[in-house]
Amino acid sequence: MGDLYKRIKDLFTRNTSTTTTDAHFSFDQRLVHKLSGKRIPTAKQLKHLPRFLSPSEKRAIHILSIVIGVCLGAIVLKFGSAHIRQAPAAGGEYMEASVGNPHYINPLLAATNDADLDIVKLVFSGLLKTDAGGKLIPDLASSYEMSADGKIYTFHLRSNVQWHDGADFNAEDVVATVRHIKDPSWKSPLAAQFKNVNVAASNDTTVVFTLSDPFAPFLSMLTFGILPEHLWQEVRPENASRAELNIKPVGTGPFKFKSFAKDKKGVIVTYTLARNDRYYSDKAHLDTIGFRFYPDFASAEDALLKRQVDGLSFLPLEYRNEVKKVRAMQAYTLRLPQYTAVFFNNKNSLLKSKEMRSALALATDRVSILKETVGDAAALVNGPILPGFVGYASDAKHPTYNTAAAASALDALGWKLDTDGIRKKNTVDEKKKTVLTPLAITLTTVDAKENVAAAQIIKRNWDAIGAKTDLEIISGSKIQKEKIRSRDYDALLYGEIIGPDPDPFPFWHSSQNDAAGFNLSMYLNRRVDELLEKSRVALSAEQREKMYKEFQNILGDDVPAIFLYSPAYTYVVNQKVQGIATATIYSPADRFGDVTGWYIHTRPVWK
Repeated sequence: MGDLYKRIKDLFTRNTSTTTTDAHFSFDQRLVHKLSGKRIPTAKQLKHLPRFLSPSEKRAIHILSIVIGVCLGAIVLKFGSAHIRQAPAAGGEYMEASVGNPHYINPLLAATNDADLDIVKLVFSGLLKTDAGGKLIPDLASSYEMSADGKIYTFHLRSNVQWHDGADFNAEDVVATVRHIKDPSWKSPLAAQFKNVNVAASNDTTVVFTLSDPFAPFLSMLTFGILPEHLWQEVRPENASRAELNIKPVGTGPFKFKSFAKDKKGVIVTYTLARNDRYYSDKAHLDTIGFRFYPDFASAEDALLKRQVDGLSFLPLEYRNEVKKVRAMQAYTLRLPQYTAVFFNNKNSLLKSKEMRSALALATDRVSILKETVGDAAALVNGPILPGFVGYASDAKHPTYNTAAAASALDALGWKLDTDGIRKKNTVDEKKKTVLTPLAITLTTVDAKENVAAAQIIKRNWDAIGAKTDLEIISGSKIQKEKIRSRDYDALLYGEIIGPDPDPFPFWHSSQNDAAGFNLSMYLNRRVDELLEKSRVALSAEQREKMYKEFQNILGDDVPAIFLYSPAYTYVVNQKVQGIATATIYSPADRFGDVTGWYIHTRPVWK
């Protein structure tokens, strides 16, 4: 290396007193000096350097160049990592597969249809919303206060909100929306919740709710979307369900209606929303969010695997292993307060007997059902109030699997085992004749692998004690209309989502036994009704907790249902979509609670 340095130096250094004997080298040196009087070689001069280097010297320079390049690259990377970060950038399209079809993209009418509720969540805003952790926070409201007696709630509204069509949002929109909910002509599923609630606007930015009695879960009700009164005032209440605004909605949410496509039968098959650049809070990064609708989860999963969509609204258990093989997909498991249970229909003469229900509950192996169906994707539950909620009781009464006790209970009821393995009993028919009646029950459930697997285990359990059990499997899109609304079942294996407040009233109060209610057992207990009514007006968590525990113990004695497990909610999104942070949801649509933070593209920014 020293010789190499000397030769390069001699070549480009003036030295008039040189005594070299190499005449040719001296001539080259003088030629270089003649071409340039500078001591530092130019780029044109340097390109001739390889002519004067030996192979080993060329190799040394090459290695040094690589080392210098690597070092410079490391310096640049270190500097970049220390001073530059990748931030979300606007742009990108997300298309999600969904099962079903939208009908009412209207927060006042979209009660049980997930396809409707998903779009409503993106298009509309409520006074309050839940954050990524499931906590209630202001949305269209900037703040609120509650009176000391728990009857008056005053909401102060944001002043910078515009509807998707550019009109200004104000207090009258809130008042009119509640008025529509209460109007029987609208037939809103929310009507019962606001029966004893009055609302008025003090000014354009202040709304006051007045309750006839304190109502502990009231705040959790105020996440429903607000409608634009300047558009809906032109629609007659009796025509509300047929209005075009139900499929071309105008809201204040982060996304707005863009387009939809129908098939030859007039059914909506795709629906697209565009970013709302008028949004009052952090604007979304994604340009569009679209939904592609399928008749069942098998079709939706197939579209996901073929990369025809970027996500799936819900990932059933039976498809999880297959989807996990797709590296580009990321599964998100969220905490959703829900439980799956077997609801005994009190309309059924056989199941009116508490002793019969108790015997069937004793014969049900809940632990095996959990292990063989959902495994570690769920947890056993003993009642309708889940861990983390006011009133949860880990020691709530519940049946312990005991086939011998179940068989003894049926013997005591007069149901004796026949030679064919089915229990039978002499009963009186409609014609007053005595007939030998078999103990037969139909168990109805949704056509999903998890539910069907659980139903098959229950059938095996009940068959084993001589209760002949038939299974009735109904598609998810039909079970509400064909079975639940009419309460047309003996026993129903089904899941219920309890929402942000543990209030059991909608699910267990006798007033909720009709088609619009959620009392799937048609349960009637006067003391339970009293407890659920009083707990709603209790102002302290301690009072509610005491009443909820008594309620659960009564439920444990009456056995109107067999509580099985609380499953998690899993959905899947292509890994290209980043920024998904929601951990707790109260309805499947809440997975979009942090949608404004979702992004596909990034841009470098200084830290």
